[in-house]
Amino acid sequence: MFEKKDQGTGREYARLFRLLSAAKDEAEKLQLRNLTHLTNMALLQVVIDWDGIDPDRELDANLEKLVGSKAKIAMKDAGENLIVIDRH
Repeated sequence: MFEKKDQGTGREYARLFRLLSAAKDEAEKLQLRNLTHLTNMALLQVVIDWDGIDPDRELDANLEKLVGSKAKIAMKDAGENLIVIDRH
């Protein structure tokens, strides 16, 4: 039972990561630099919370690698769950 709870939490973090990534991509397309910066900060916070790490004890390079690895986890098999709506 404990494992299922942890897996659900991981799925929720992955979902949140995907949503924030989509918001970041849209902000970049619209050249909204402040929003892009905020979504980058939010993505980093999701990763920190997801792994329960202390960012003060991690090197910036390690945090970047961690964000990349979490992006791979969050995006794998996500295509089935995502619907892309083109506004144009």
